[in-house]
Amino acid sequence: MKTEIERKFLVSKLPNLNGIEKIPYERYFLFYDEYSEIRIQKKEWIYEFERKIKENDLLAKKQKIEITEDEFMSLRKWSTWEIFRDSYSISSSPNMSLKTYHWDLEWFNRIEVEFASEREAQDFEIPDWLGEEITGTKLARDSSLIWLSLEDINEIFN
Repeated sequence: MKTEIERKFLVSKLPNLNGIEKIPYERYFLFYDEYSEIRIQKKEWIYEFERKIKENDLLAKKQKIEITEDEFMSLRKWSTWEIFRDSYSISSSPNMSLKTYHWDLEWFNRIEVEFASEREAQDFEIPDWLGEEITGTKLARDSSLIWLSLEDINEIFN
């Protein structure tokens, strides 16, 4: 399993996306709870099955395998809900990507910053253009977003 170390932020001002490739995601959740997710996703023309286990607010273990389009379509029937988003890679050192969401979540944009170590994540100097950090909140995980009410969102920000 691959270790993923991330911090997540709101976006106070969208960066200039001219010339940056947009990668569309369709993500379908087969199982999720407070600590784990099993999902499938279509990322452009790649189909993946993924298991993710949260170890703490910064660290998760992730296992991903490529599947066929037929397998994806069969599994999609069993999903409990889906999220559609676009991803833009805006920096490679550190690896920083902007996630923009669709449909009911069009109001939401998030920056995900990936690190090689927990020390690197802790020492990260936050650029001025990033908004409030949401690492460890329900806004940090796609599997929580769909269930958030306006009251939940207000509680996170107050």
